[in-house]
Amino acid sequence: MSFGKCSVCESDVLYNPEMKMGKCSICGKEEMTYILCEEGHYVCADCCAKEVMDNIRQYAPKVTYKNPVDVGEYMLAKCGLSGHTPHTIAAVSFLIAVKNTTGHLTDEDIEEGIERAYKIPAGWCGYYGACGAGIGLGVAFSIILKATPNSDKERSIANMATADSLKRIAKLGGPWCCVASVRAAMIESLHLSEKYFNLKFPPRTLSTKKCWASNLQHNCKHEKCVYFTQISEA
Repeated sequence: MSFGKCSVCESDVLYNPEMKMGKCSICGKEEMTYILCEEGHYVCADCCAKEVMDNIRQYAPKVTYKNPVDVGEYMLAKCGLSGHTPHTIAAVSFLIAVKNTTGHLTDEDIEEGIERAYKIPAGWCGYYGACGAGIGLGVAFSIILKATPNSDKERSIANMATADSLKRIAKLGGPWCCVASVRAAMIESLHLSEKYFNLKFPPRTLSTKKCWASNLQHNCKHEKCVYFTQISEA
């Protein structure tokens, strides 16, 4: 597994300023895309995400951790990342943590989180100004609150969850790092849960002393990243 590399030829993935026509090297689907590799290969969202999404559904029921940061680390390490799957991992990790801590959510709620967050496309952090991991946390809050477009307070809180998560992610700077974005979203979820749900999660039990993803992230910022040596909940 290597982030930012073409799954067909291992060359660098390019994020173009304008859309181009791409033909999926796996299923043959043709569509406009910003994202192609240096050699022109394109893999559509469904083909790119399939293996990781299968892993998410396999591992989600097995998670016993209760702290969202722990759940996020576990899901990232076990499931991997490809395409837009970190958006799903962010939503699901928080829902799992709430379920394991309170018992108030169901497996159906987790599946709803998977289905909704999967629809958040890749590259939104740069192209649309809203990282999908932050939106994923908003998805989770929406499910917990049963928010709809017609809701009052519930809709507002779900949007605040997204907004506050995006602020924390934005402060990380660039270039993109989906692992860092999921971590930021899960750390922000600790504060949001206490504020809006009066829910304080148990302390972390999963030890993560140094970022395990740095060797996989070709554009890793190393010491410039706040999570490179320690994942702080501050």
